[in-house]
Amino acid sequence: MTLRDVVGQKEANSSLEAVIRRGGGSGSTLIVGPEGVGRFLLATRAAEMVLAPGGGAAAARAASGQHADLIVLDPSEGIEGVRAAIESLALRPVEAERQVLIVRDADKMVEAAHNALLKTLEEPPGEACVLVVAQGPEFLPETVVSRCRIVRARSLTRAETEQVLIRIGVDPTLARDAEGSPGRAEYLDREGIPDAAAQLEGLLSRRGEDPLGSSEKLVRRRADENSKDQRRRLTETLRVVASRLRSRLPDSESDLRLVLEGLGSLAGNANPAMVFADLALQRWKSPALRN
Repeated sequence: MTLRDVVGQKEANSSLEAVIRRGGGSGSTLIVGPEGVGRFLLATRAAEMVLAPGGGAAAARAASGQHADLIVLDPSEGIEGVRAAIESLALRPVEAERQVLIVRDADKMVEAAHNALLKTLEEPPGEACVLVVAQGPEFLPETVVSRCRIVRARSLTRAETEQVLIRIGVDPTLARDAEGSPGRAEYLDREGIPDAAAQLEGLLSRRGEDPLGSSEKLVRRRADENSKDQRRRLTETLRVVASRLRSRLPDSESDLRLVLEGLGSLAGNANPAMVFADLALQRWKSPALRN
């Protein structure tokens, strides 16, 4: 059985397949790359190859996360989740030759969880296969990185992104704002970011008579979302607008500067409502920007 392709990840596919063919996948592998480019899918496909080299029903269970010897650890499970995963790895496999542990978003785990994993990463019990997924080695402690072989996933081309979006039923035109990440395009679509970006572009071009009112609508579109969700949604809106403004340089230089300042303020934990109000006022009151 070969490792089933993940679109845009030919080199990562080949690297993982070579690891599995050499030693059955035993040991620890760190899969790194931007969010939404297929890192977890690569880990799942590798688990499928390890757990079900003959394909069939066992491969289908592995692909869907239902295989008895597949353990998926999420950072939200905390230190208790890590301990439970380690205890499960110590047991004999149920139907495969070895177990597989996938650690999702390891860069979002707390330090205690990283420390609890170290011995398992160094010597996975029973020749288990441990697949750690993260944005990059720089986001993890060196003690974790040094215990893993590294496989790198890359951002997709626009054509590859469109291919994935068509396959999963998302508008392929969102590829232009996805920055090579189909997962990001899914998020933009789900959260209505393109519409919000269009509203902000209209605000920057001073269409409409009430800039402050328009900015308030952008910020308060959903009263029930928590501040973390709101901050991410507004940050992504500014990122989309910034990308579109860059494509229209030099005519959009002044607007781009304002948007980048807004992104910097949000990154500095500024109040989102104040950031958008300031954008509106700066764009409205400056004669140089109004022309």
